[in-house]
Amino acid sequence: MDCNISSKFVLLFLLSIMIPAGRIHADDMAEAIAKAEKAVLAGAAKAEKDLSRPVFHFRPSARWMRDICGAIFHKGYYHVFYQLNPYIDEWGSTGAGFCWGHARSRDLVTWELLPIALAPMTERGERRCNSGCVTLNGDGTPMIFYTFVPSRGNATRLGKREQWAAIACDDELKTWRRVKGNPLMAAGMNGVPDSVNAGWSDPFVFRAGNRTFVTFKACDGLVAEAENKELTKWKYSGRIDGVSGECPNFFKLQDKWVLLRSTSPPSYQVGMFDHKQMKFHFDQDKSGTLDYAYGPNRPHPWAQGLYGTNVLFDNKGRCVLFGFVSRFKPDMGWQGCMSLPRILSLGPDGHPVQMPAPALETLRGKHAQTGKLTLKNETKIIEGVGGDTLEVLARFVAGDAKKFGLRLRPGGGEEGVVELACDGKTLDVAGTKVPDVVDAEKRTMTLHLFFDKSAMELFINDGRKAVTRVAYPGSRDLRVELFSEDGSVTVTSVDAWEMGSIW
Repeated sequence: MDCNISSKFVLLFLLSIMIPAGRIHADDMAEAIAKAEKAVLAGAAKAEKDLSRPVFHFRPSARWMRDICGAIFHKGYYHVFYQLNPYIDEWGSTGAGFCWGHARSRDLVTWELLPIALAPMTERGERRCNSGCVTLNGDGTPMIFYTFVPSRGNATRLGKREQWAAIACDDELKTWRRVKGNPLMAAGMNGVPDSVNAGWSDPFVFRAGNRTFVTFKACDGLVAEAENKELTKWKYSGRIDGVSGECPNFFKLQDKWVLLRSTSPPSYQVGMFDHKQMKFHFDQDKSGTLDYAYGPNRPHPWAQGLYGTNVLFDNKGRCVLFGFVSRFKPDMGWQGCMSLPRILSLGPDGHPVQMPAPALETLRGKHAQTGKLTLKNETKIIEGVGGDTLEVLARFVAGDAKKFGLRLRPGGGEEGVVELACDGKTLDVAGTKVPDVVDAEKRTMTLHLFFDKSAMELFINDGRKAVTRVAYPGSRDLRVELFSEDGSVTVTSVDAWEMGSIW
């Protein structure tokens, strides 16, 4: 062997044992992050030209956004992390290059873009940094838990994904380093079965009693438990029934436990959790659809609507839910945005209630209002507001109309009406059917609509049901229209606002 080559190998070996692994990875990540940030910036000019891109929903400057990877309230800020492909505005053939984008907000309305938190270590054979969560360790320091996705079979122990962690280097959470001891969990390690699904991912950390656990997607509810306060040592602990879909969120809310799952459409279960027996006893009548997010002929998990959720609890004790909205027009320089932050609670019937964060009211501009009126086979335009960034709150009492509701209609007669039509039982939201929207006794229905260029979120009956859709009316000059067909309906009140931009 050549002596020079041999010397190089010896030097590299000495460096590898002298320099902490976390430091090497942090330095390598800094270079990867700089490259990724430059790529996002290069795509911003094209993205800014798209007049249908949302303006009061958070989204990165350009490129492709997906799951809300993690969320935490820390030192007065709401922090969200999200899957980001900084190089293209689509998934790509392998999803290579996925980073963790990062933003923060004081009020859940305006957001500040922060440096990318994680970038894949290509030199270690990491293809992308998959979703996960953010939590505090026993020292009160924020930690990221994510899934290492290998780009080659020999990049990990058994060629399967591994669970890794990174720790914040500053209180603003602007810089991170991977912890020593990674991987924290892998197939055949610390009791995790060798047979664990190669695609296990999306770790979500939760606490019960004085114990800290983590569960994942694609592994039949496998659970591991932390063995130290630093959250760097874990062991297999059992399984929880009901964990399925992607991005499982499992947490205590009020006096119950809630499991959110990114399925098609997103779903939930509510019940009680026995952490000693590792049993989730969900109430048989307390499961359902979190968001009726999928339009017609959209069976794929990445179809338009809400997906990839994460939650945090803030300093007011509120549970704040985030998700991402997808399937906007392709090749526009950007793809995906975050849903409006939703305050999640359990209603009197034990089912989840989602309401838009109250602080969003600060974006309200020009206002129009109507009092009680009855429509019979007619339409009524709400005069005084228009455009393509709108909030509408309408309350109905169903009569004998075969069809009633509201529309966003282009003011100049262009095609592309967005219609929310009720037949007395089911609401058709631009092609997405939502059942049982009219109160059986009072015959009432409330629609709270947010329309942002092309992103649409609807909260029905004070948040008891929700729908997220992507829609293109074909006009920037929209009018709010009430209507009834084949009978009458009573509209008790309507408020409509033109909404401002957060940018």
